Amino acid sequence: MKEFLQEYRVQLVVKGPLYVGSGQELKKKEYILDRKQKKIIVPALDRMYMYLKRRKLDTEYERFMVNDMKKDLGSWMTEHKIPAADINEWALYQLDCGDAVIERGRTIQIMQCMKDAYGNPYIPGSSLKGMLRTILLSECVTADAERYQRYKRDVLREANQRSGRMSYLKRETKAIETEAFHTLQRSKTKTDMVNDSLAGLIVSDSKSLSVDALTLCQKIEYHTSGEIKRLNLLRECIKPGTVIDFTITIDSTKCQFRAEDIKRAVADFAKLYYEFFSGKFAQIAKPEKDTVWLGGGAGYVSKTITYPLFGQRGVNMTQTIFEHTGVPRQHKHYIDTRLGVSPHILKMTMYQGKRYQFGECSLRFL
Repeated sequence: MKEFLQEYRVQLVVKGPLYVGSGQELKKKEYILDRKQKKIIVPALDRMYMYLKRRKLDTEYERFMVNDMKKDLGSWMTEHKIPAADINEWALYQLDCGDAVIERGRTIQIMQCMKDAYGNPYIPGSSLKGMLRTILLSECVTADAERYQRYKRDVLREANQRSGRMSYLKRETKAIETEAFHTLQRSKTKTDMVNDSLAGLIVSDSKSLSVDALTLCQKIEYHTSGEIKRLNLLRECIKPGTVIDFTITIDSTKCQFRAEDIKRAVADFAKLYYEFFSGKFAQIAKPEKDTVWLGGGAGYVSKTITYPLFGQRGVNMTQTIFEHTGVPRQHKHYIDTRLGVSPHILKMTMYQGKRYQFGECSLRFL
C-alpha cells in the first residue's frame, strides 16, 4: 500500500440494539405474528404462493390481499389451518420479538434494516462515515471555541427565524462544516466540495452479518422522571454483543485527522453526550470512552453539534430548534428548559429483559 495511505481494521461492538433502516416497512399482510412462540415470521412470498396454489388456496389468498383491509396474514393463515411446520418450510427468516408488548387488535409497524443483495444485514460505509463526521466536527468546535464564535452568533441570530424544516439553519451549519473541514485549497472558493479534507477519510461498508444477528425491538420512550411509554413500532435490529467489522483508510495527503485524533474525538463526544444529555435521565450509566451512537433511535444529540457549540445553553437552543421546525406541540418540548434537558425523552428498547439505548456501540481500532 502507498505510504500516504493508512488502513485500519475497525470493529463496532453492539451494546444497544442497532437499527440502520432501509426505508422499507413490513405491512401486516407481509409477516406472520406467532404470539405463542413470540416471533415474527417473514415468508418468501414466491414459495408461499406456490404452496397456497398447491393447496388450491391461491384464489382465497388473492381475494384476501385485495379486499380484506382488517385481517393480517397470520390471522388468515390460522383461519385456513395452515400448519406451523409448513409455514417454517417457506419462511425467509424469523425474528424473536419476546421483549415487545404487542396489544391484540393493534397494527404493528415493522421497520426493516439495511440488507445486502443476499438478504444479509450490514452497515453502509456512508452511515459509519456520517457518524464519524459529526464526532469530528464536535471535536473541532469544542477544541477551538474562539474560532467558532462568529458562527455561534450566526446560529443564535437565525435560530428564531421560522423557515422550512429542510432549510432551517442549513446555511449556518454548512458554514461551520466548511470552516472545520474545507482545508485542501484546491479551489479558491472555500465552499467547493473539492476542498473537503474528509474526502481522505475512506470508510468501507461493514462485512455482512447473518440474519441470526437480528432481533425485533420495540421503540420505548424513556422520560427523565423514569416513566416509560411503549410504541407500537418494531425495528429489525442487530443484537447486543454482535461484532461488526469494517475498515477505515486515511489518505494523509488530504485528511488532517489520524487514528488517534478519531479516538480522542470519540472519547470527548461520549463525555459531552453524557454530561449534557443522557446523564440527565435516571439510571443511565456513564458511557465508556470508546462509545458511539449510530442509526435510527440514537436521537438528535448524537447527530448534531448543538451541545458542542452551545454547552449547557444547548438546552434552550435545541428547544428553539424543535419549535421552529414544526415538531408537534404534543411532544411538549416547551417544558425542556424547565427539565434541564432537550429533548426530554431518551429513545430506548428492551432486549432479553434489559433496557438499552438504541444504537449504543463501542468503536475499536484493531
